[in-house]
Amino acid sequence: MSHKIENIMNTEENPMDNGWLKARQNGVIKRLDAGESLQEIMESFPDFKEAFHELDTIDCSDGRVLSGKKIGIAGSGVLLPPEERAKFVETYKGKAKVLTTHDDCGAADLKFKSLKPEEIPAGITTADEYGKYCGKKMAEDLGARHEHLGRDEMANEHHNETALVIDQTGKFNSTNLDGFPPHFVCTGAGLGFSAEYMKSEVKTLAGIALGHHGFGDRFDEQKPFRIIVAAKNQTELNRWVEIGQEAVNEYGDKIKVEGFISPEESEEKE
Repeated sequence: MSHKIENIMNTEENPMDNGWLKARQNGVIKRLDAGESLQEIMESFPDFKEAFHELDTIDCSDGRVLSGKKIGIAGSGVLLPPEERAKFVETYKGKAKVLTTHDDCGAADLKFKSLKPEEIPAGITTADEYGKYCGKKMAEDLGARHEHLGRDEMANEHHNETALVIDQTGKFNSTNLDGFPPHFVCTGAGLGFSAEYMKSEVKTLAGIALGHHGFGDRFDEQKPFRIIVAAKNQTELNRWVEIGQEAVNEYGDKIKVEGFISPEESEEKE
């Protein structure tokens, strides 16, 4: 996070405190806190069925990036191991219209800091530049248009996510649901990414939310960070809830993992 934001956070009126108070008033979060079933909550959305459709925009998982029918991957793919990246490009080449990257990307920063000097491309000096460089290359490989978002083009200046969605359906577009809580999006579960990679991605993003970049220690047993699995059927729901839980065991009761089944499965049962 930039010095600018850190300085703001040290002022008397802390925007993160204000953001937290607003987040706790979210209707979905309040209903979950009251013990209501996530499946019932999701099915109560008038546009629940319409929230599942083909997605065409690869964005960072960051909840502040909402530029289209979002396929969420941390850093827009910057953390993918080479073999998984190659498999993804082979499978989805020509299917994505746009790939975006953005300033202040935690995944790009994490990857950039892990590089040896000789691994950094010529002319690249910052994590933002590296994230943009990798995004342009990924977009070229996929046959997609690349767009880079500045901080002023993002939905929020600070990380305000209170949830993370693991989308095993590969079709969940929560922007269709008015009132859904701010959240990270991990579509890789529906794109064929390995459980090992997905655990790493979920752990990284949860660490942002529960660290100083996010709401941090404001999350606790009574007010947990929520990992929400969207699944095609009960078998996949059980599997990805288990994977999600394994990814964040270190946080104990500060994170609660649960999920729901997509409307397609419900219709097949009728």
